[in-house]
Amino acid sequence: MKRYARDIFRKVGICLRNIFELSSSDLKWLEDKFERYQQLDKEIAIRKEELKIKQTDENIGGGKSNAISSPVENQVVKELSDPYIVTRLTWKECIEQTFEESSEDVQAIIHAKYWGDQSYQSWTAIGDEHYISKTQVYRLRYDVLERFAKKIGYI
Repeated sequence: MKRYARDIFRKVGICLRNIFELSSSDLKWLEDKFERYQQLDKEIAIRKEELKIKQTDENIGGGKSNAISSPVENQVVKELSDPYIVTRLTWKECIEQTFEESSEDVQAIIHAKYWGDQSYQSWTAIGDEHYISKTQVYRLRYDVLERFAKKIGYI
């Protein structure tokens, strides 16, 4: 009986461990955020300009609203409460934290793959340039993306 229970716990342990593993689609989604890092400021700026466009008042003949009367304060509240902007700011901050927490060698590889002149190259080619095996470079990639996923609350 003890052996049977131990086998069940072992199987459950394996299943629980695999719940938090990133799938290939997860890795692709997370990598997309790293590739778009330099565009995030532009996306945020465009969204801020969209929020500046005044909306017509549909409360015709209604009572006074409790909205802030200062246009600057109103704009700041809109920007700070907009999920699109908040999400991109979070991605940007977490990418920067993940990058800064990495060693210099890992930073060089991340920069080369996502933001450098050679970013079109495969992970294997990037690894060859840095004298790292294919297995090691993919392990490094997974580690970086996993840390980023934990920071943004993805896993």
